[in-house]
Amino acid sequence: MTEMTKLRSRLLLIALWVSLVGALVVFFAFANTPGGSGGSSWVFNLIVSWLPFLVLVGAWLWYSRTIRRSSSGASWVDLYEQQVAENRRTNTLLERIATALEKPSPG
Repeated sequence: MTEMTKLRSRLLLIALWVSLVGALVVFFAFANTPGGSGGSSWVFNLIVSWLPFLVLVGAWLWYSRTIRRSSSGASWVDLYEQQVAENRRTNTLLERIATALEKPSPG
């Protein structure tokens, strides 16, 4: 992804966040006015009580998906597989050293 595309997606996310907060502020201001819906409906109470939790879970899921890759671009699974392959190579070399040390020296 190019830098310009990343910048555009971040700006779009910021604009979406600002518009959501603005819409919620207007909604809450309207719901709390005496001539409005009264603010005592169970739907309003449900939104007020669960919206922060749902936003937090959504932000956590989004963040965990974006951090899935390391700074090198390889996924964590690829890095783990590389580590396993390196451990196998190291074990093979250690076994060769142990076998060489077990042989009696000719002399």
